[in-house]
Amino acid sequence: MTAVQFRVNEVFDIPTRGGLIAVCSTDNGEIIGVPRLRDHSSGQPVHVLGVDRPTPRTLRTGETILVIDRADAEYVQVGRLWTVEGQ
Repeated sequence: MTAVQFRVNEVFDIPTRGGLIAVCSTDNGEIIGVPRLRDHSSGQPVHVLGVDRPTPRTLRTGETILVIDRADAEYVQVGRLWTVEGQ
């Protein structure tokens, strides 16, 4: 079984939000609940604080909005690949 991976398409740093907003896509699976992620290149954990509600855009594109801990900002960049642990 292939691990589910997310590619970061866009990142937003909205000061009033509790973390960085990452708009991600995946071609090889779905998640249920809040995923545990690792950065594909470095192997470092990427701490997900939550999964945001779908928007008209994400419903249309199939993207997922993740809220990521600001402490992991080094790994929250457009084009990064994250792998879901334990699926």
